[in-house]
Amino acid sequence: MDIALGSLLSLVYRVVGIASLALMNIIAARALTVDEFGRFTFLVVVVGSVGAIAAAYASATGYFVSNRGREPAEVASNSMLMGTVLGLLFAAGALSILLFYDGEHRLLILLLGVAIFPVVARSVLGGIYIGTGALLKHGFSVHGFGAIAVVLMLIWLVGLDRRTAGDALAVWIIAQYLAFVVLALSNARWWTWFAQHRPSPDLMWHVIRFGAFTGLAGFVGFFNYRVDVLLVTGLDSAEGTGFYGTAVRVAEGLWLFSTSVAVATYASIGSFSRAEAARVTSQGVRHTMLVVTGLAIPIFILAPWILGLLFGGEFREAGWALRVLCVGTLFWAPQGVISNYYTLQLGKPWIPLLVATGSVLISIAVSILLIPRVGYIGGAWATVVSYGVAGAVSTVVYLRITASHHSDLWRIRKDDLMSYVRLAQRIRRRDFAAASAGTGGSSS
Repeated sequence: MDIALGSLLSLVYRVVGIASLALMNIIAARALTVDEFGRFTFLVVVVGSVGAIAAAYASATGYFVSNRGREPAEVASNSMLMGTVLGLLFAAGALSILLFYDGEHRLLILLLGVAIFPVVARSVLGGIYIGTGALLKHGFSVHGFGAIAVVLMLIWLVGLDRRTAGDALAVWIIAQYLAFVVLALSNARWWTWFAQHRPSPDLMWHVIRFGAFTGLAGFVGFFNYRVDVLLVTGLDSAEGTGFYGTAVRVAEGLWLFSTSVAVATYASIGSFSRAEAARVTSQGVRHTMLVVTGLAIPIFILAPWILGLLFGGEFREAGWALRVLCVGTLFWAPQGVISNYYTLQLGKPWIPLLVATGSVLISIAVSILLIPRVGYIGGAWATVVSYGVAGAVSTVVYLRITASHHSDLWRIRKDDLMSYVRLAQRIRRRDFAAASAGTGGSSS
């Protein structure tokens, strides 16, 4: 699949999803006070950080489908069985806590307990979709719940005037369950696998073993994306988290484009030969930097006005934080494609784990140093430093492992630009069918 075409299709699907998530956050920011919105942001980070441990098993399911050639129904059924058990354990843990806790946060504890299963379940299915190159279904597995959340928030927070962080979190969780139901029904044939086969302990063990690294890497990676928000909450204030959270959400919109390239190259990197996978990875990095740089510049310039337009005039204060975060996001943008090479081609998820761990430790150290002195913008500077150092280390390791030259990553080729000309021609012909259905990953 041509990277430009695959990236465009992935981008279109993700833009729809990201737009829904952005609208969800805009509704929450306008319906809640700044303090309540800060608490909602914090609760979502908590759920996401816990869920990321298991949700990163998506990399394991994608690996066994794309690189090991296992049947999607087999991987889906066995992985979902494990995910169900995990979800029940978290729910039981929350209920156990409630037996001994009688405080004002009982509802929040219950919500956190039942929030894990849909995150894990959607991720398991998303890994299989991306492993087979089914970009449309993968896009819905990642972002589909956002559109549902928008409708529910309009009804619950705005229409019924239920304007607390707990109400917003409940809507967020219900939307995740509904999105999972849609996905499960659209692949009903997968769930008949156990009618003809027994559960596969061998596959489960290999998924667990491989996923132990990808799961931990996923948790550390998610924590890497959110540690600055958590530290702003602890070292600054809930109001500071509210302001900073809006800047983070807009800056991370740039990853919409870099992640689209990672998605488009995922199946190819996992299934191709070592040398060809390195070529696709390097090409993916060049496309990532070309697109993300072009978009980061106008966001940097217009940052205060973008925040004011989206979230309300009081949020323009976070404009400089957004500008700083644009630089950090640009530093980290290529890592999605490079991490795919480490995990899917080499089968070494511990490399992204070490890179993300180093980034987290740097971010914590710099945040502790800066946030008490300069406020929430210190979290943005900590992000720039941590992403820059960790991204540089990961890139050097990649170049040495693949024996690639740095120009393979950073020098834009004529063919890179011509791929967008070919893309325009395909748009005119409406030639999108192969990429949206999933090709299993060829690249040109």
